[in-house]
Amino acid sequence: MKVKMKLFMLGFVFLLVSCAVITVNIYFPEKDVKEAYKTLEKELMGTDSKKDDKKSGESKPQSLFKFEFAGTAYAEEGLSDKLSETMKKMPDVVNAYKEMGGRINEIDRLRDSGAVGEGKDGLLVIREGKISEQDKKLVSEENENRKTVMRGMARAMVRINRDRENEETIKKVMPQAVEYFASLRRDSAKKGWWIQNPDGNWVKK
Repeated sequence: MKVKMKLFMLGFVFLLVSCAVITVNIYFPEKDVKEAYKTLEKELMGTDSKKDDKKSGESKPQSLFKFEFAGTAYAEEGLSDKLSETMKKMPDVVNAYKEMGGRINEIDRLRDSGAVGEGKDGLLVIREGKISEQDKKLVSEENENRKTVMRGMARAMVRINRDRENEETIKKVMPQAVEYFASLRRDSAKKGWWIQNPDGNWVKK
């Protein structure tokens, strides 16, 4: 009886293990994510005509059971290319970049004037003075596009991690997507623009 019970337990454990999906929390290096953002801006916002026909991999199917084990997988070579190519297959992201490119001169005008600044969350923030309703609309549309881009990066991270793409998995990597996008906006800000540091303090670059 004991032997049968042991065999039953072993069989049950084997079934669980064979159906499990081991989810590893991948660390995406800042330089690779920012490089992917830069590539997309150059190619999709009209500042660079360079194009690439690489294809991203398909997500593997999920099993009935899922277990999560703590762990970190460091990025392999070509991660920035994988991220940018994956995002270029997202119509909403491509459209967002094109719309951002179409209004960049107007957004630069607002940043030059000091009326808006680059917030720590990667979004534009209206800072000082009154701006017209039209300019408020520009800021709102720009921020909606930026949200789409940052979410697209999170989705790309999930796909490259070969995890199930849902709100839970996207939420796990969203902080990285936002942090690195905001960091790039600070890095690329022109002299005289207002930027908000991660601690919340505003400074003029």
